[in-house]
Amino acid sequence: MLLICPKCKSKLTQYDNVLKCDNNHSFDISKEGYVNLLMSQKSGDKTGDSRASAHARHSFLNKGYYACLKDEISKRMAGTVLDICCGEGYYDTYPGVLYGFDISKEMVRLAKKSNKNGNYFVANLSHIPIESESIDTAIHLFAPFNENEFFRVLKNDGTLYSVIPGREHLWEMKNIIYDTPYKNDEKPPETKLFSLISKTKVTDKIRISENELKELFSMTPYFYRTSQENKDRLNGIGEIMLTVDFVILEYKKTECIK
Repeated sequence: MLLICPKCKSKLTQYDNVLKCDNNHSFDISKEGYVNLLMSQKSGDKTGDSRASAHARHSFLNKGYYACLKDEISKRMAGTVLDICCGEGYYDTYPGVLYGFDISKEMVRLAKKSNKNGNYFVANLSHIPIESESIDTAIHLFAPFNENEFFRVLKNDGTLYSVIPGREHLWEMKNIIYDTPYKNDEKPPETKLFSLISKTKVTDKIRISENELKELFSMTPYFYRTSQENKDRLNGIGEIMLTVDFVILEYKKTECIK
């Protein structure tokens, strides 16, 4: 067990269906098998994706449209793995020791349901309740880059794989929705604590229906900053061929590179 108490940072130990630290802070393990270690919630707060949004994302990914990326990520998992902002755990088909977290309780619930061997917990990216220098492989897909926490949890010889959208990602969809679409710049996150070791392009063409494209669009950051008028341009387009394009960035701790 590599989890630490989000209140006092001491080690958590499992007793039946409860995790406890030496200072007697306790956290119940849900009936689904995950634990909520998110400390910033107030009563009635809802954080992360809604139930409907989480299930829509889960349904879309399980159709295999991002299988090319899943295959490449799976090849890179080794030792003890941490999936940072794991979502519904789509990429977590790993037989070894795996931990995963997300700020969305519904996403974590789906992840645990899909991957029984995974150790899943609800947590915030700014305070990852994992022991320092305990992770061999960290995967980080389409989420904010918190280099200080990534550095802390990763072993000195560990590897961080961060995935960003490629230049052509969803290009055909952008051309339909926007008058002047732009291509992604593929700029790696700025970091002083990590050195970029390699970049791997992963690209595929998928045939996608109108309804599935709308489902995909709702999962992207573009959705929340696009007018309804532009969103409506997807109505009646039928089936299209769509480019999915990703860049896998491999990082090592700068101070540990020989």
